[in-house]
Amino acid sequence: MSFETFLLSWSAWYGLLAHSIDAIMFSCVQPWNPLFGYTMLVAGEEPTWRKSIMLAKDDKGEEETALEPRVEEEQTGVAHPKSGDLLDLMARFLESPGNVLLIQGAPGTGKTTLALELLNEMKGTRIGPHTISANKVYVSSRVSSSKLHRHFPGVHEVLDSMSGKETAGSETRVGGDSRIAGAANIVGRILTLKRAKQKGIIVVDSWEGAIANATEEQRNAMETAIFQDLEESKLSAVIVSESESSPKLDYLVDGIVTLSLSHLEDRTVRSVVVNKLRGFRLHTQRALFSLDGGKFTLLPRVEFHFDIDRSVNPKLLSPVRNSESSYSTGSPDLDALLDGGVRKGSSLLLDVNSTVSPHSVKLLLDIMAANFINQGGTAFIIPYSIFSSQNIAESLKTYVGDAVLNERVRIAEFNQVLRDEKWRVKLTGRLQEDLAAFNNAWNELGTISSARALKYDFDKTVQLYGETLGLPGIAEIGAGIRDSRALSVGVISRPTNLREELLRAVDYHLKMQTVNGSLLIYGIKPITNVHGVKFGFEQGYPRLSLTEIV
Repeated sequence: MSFETFLLSWSAWYGLLAHSIDAIMFSCVQPWNPLFGYTMLVAGEEPTWRKSIMLAKDDKGEEETALEPRVEEEQTGVAHPKSGDLLDLMARFLESPGNVLLIQGAPGTGKTTLALELLNEMKGTRIGPHTISANKVYVSSRVSSSKLHRHFPGVHEVLDSMSGKETAGSETRVGGDSRIAGAANIVGRILTLKRAKQKGIIVVDSWEGAIANATEEQRNAMETAIFQDLEESKLSAVIVSESESSPKLDYLVDGIVTLSLSHLEDRTVRSVVVNKLRGFRLHTQRALFSLDGGKFTLLPRVEFHFDIDRSVNPKLLSPVRNSESSYSTGSPDLDALLDGGVRKGSSLLLDVNSTVSPHSVKLLLDIMAANFINQGGTAFIIPYSIFSSQNIAESLKTYVGDAVLNERVRIAEFNQVLRDEKWRVKLTGRLQEDLAAFNNAWNELGTISSARALKYDFDKTVQLYGETLGLPGIAEIGAGIRDSRALSVGVISRPTNLREELLRAVDYHLKMQTVNGSLLIYGIKPITNVHGVKFGFEQGYPRLSLTEIV
């Protein structure tokens, strides 16, 4: 197929589109300041001045475990969340003794995972160069020990922190009570923790389960134990509620977080809303998150780059290598989403929602183009959206170098007054003249490398040449790309009357949109889950990574 027919095919393409589980309680009471000795704390007993034995109980019928005090070495070089990160805000909120956070939402929304994450985030008390772990109590009427380990891979860190089982030289003894359950036992444990007057956190998961079989007197005792005098006891608390709205608890707590589950074209989307955090200013109240790997992970918020290179030491993009049969997108995560990259001779369509910043789309296109070019390929580019040929050339030059830009890249420009450049191909907006210019540039690139890529803005093409330009038929769409084993990447934002016919013909179809401040991408062809997009510049050039929402 000639390039003229191929271009008409792409123009035609645009014309077609335009529980009730066993109760369990994990708890530990950390030693007092080792400079002053140790203490034994057992439910219902007063602290005594002797060497500490921390107690760990579960629902397996095991005896109490004798453990050494756990001392955490100071860590350096750890990346901390940004101040505007909602998870970080919740963790800092709970660092203030006396604060009580309510986590509410329907079953399956991720409340337990968030509660465990916050439990794990609780910092200890600094003593010289060391940190004494905070006292942590997790009470669950819904999730057994074995299920926590099986469904939440990261929870062992929390449980180890509570039991101290990672402490070198510790020994485990078997025996004792088979389980901790019921309001009376919970109250006793909390009162013990209060008497220690050490920094700590209590998590009750769930409130409904904890009070299910409690008498009115027991319920009042539990409310008093949890909600009164926490600040003096140096404690904070997290209450998990199975209800999406908890008016009976609202007035008792200082912070409320609501988790919810929705769907985007039958794909799962998880949302968190911070309804209130007393004493904290909220720059944003909503975010998306994932439970991938059993961890509560906030999706990154989209950043509008505006062509600012955020690399500390900019350098040429190091490509992700193509395979024998497929071209890489420049992102291992995106390649995996596409089942190994884009097969040679195929076409990829980026279907962009109006909520997406053109700067984000351009950055993705730059990564894909630079990755292709830096492996010896050539590219013909029709600039996307609001960007000029000069803008595209300047950004690409940073990633591929000036010499490669001139030799292996051709960029269309419709402004005739701009100066001539080797990489610039001037077009007039008149079909026949522009087809000849396209054809000459495409053939020239073919003499330099057999690997050619076409980056195309379908909206701009239709604006210039008309929506129904030269429809050659669905069977011929993409034939030129397949015959030459080239790569074609098109971007489109506007619907057309023949959209369904186009979607049946395209090889790869990805959708992009922004929800609650996060940039999302998901596959129609192939069908994939929704993923959050993050652009990183740590390596001296942009790299795209994805977080799957599960």
